[in-house]
Amino acid sequence: MMTNTETLIAEHRNSDIAGRIVDLSPVTEKDLSEIIRMRIDPKMMYYFNQPQEISLIDQQEWFRKYQQRTDDLYWTIKNKDGLIVGTNRLYNVTSDKCYQGSLMVDTRYSRTAPFSVEAIMLSLDFAFNVLGVHTVINENRHDNKNMNSLSKRFGFKFIHEVDIRGVVYKHHELYRENYKREDIESVLNLWLSR
Repeated sequence: MMTNTETLIAEHRNSDIAGRIVDLSPVTEKDLSEIIRMRIDPKMMYYFNQPQEISLIDQQEWFRKYQQRTDDLYWTIKNKDGLIVGTNRLYNVTSDKCYQGSLMVDTRYSRTAPFSVEAIMLSLDFAFNVLGVHTVINENRHDNKNMNSLSKRFGFKFIHEVDIRGVVYKHHELYRENYKREDIESVLNLWLSR
């Protein structure tokens, strides 16, 4: 029998989440080659601590396993023209917490709009308001200044460092009551008013 959390994930696994700048769309098999193109960018490989390029076969195998999991939601980030500009994910979801990660925005578009900001906000809204978790966790590479700064801006608190495949990552936790959604919304409003 499925838990309430697993039921919620199953119900929303194929649903888009609409934003004002981006939409989060469930990853499909046809998206995998575009995801690989972004993942083999040297900058992305560095921040994902990915020691070698992944192939389409690797990504297809991962995707098949993902489809069997009941505690994971993986989205493409699409701009309003429907172009995939990145990915985002909630995983290891339980009734009270989840991880937010696999966030990447294509380096060709990362400076054109606050795609990552809204993508994070949409996934946090979903985690807190739909899944009903109390805590969202992210782990950012220690030298990823952009992500560590964004985490702080959203209200995440640094808890401790963790070692992931020999690299130090910062473990952050965001509790529902510390989520600074209004601050983030004001950033988006400012950008949209330009």
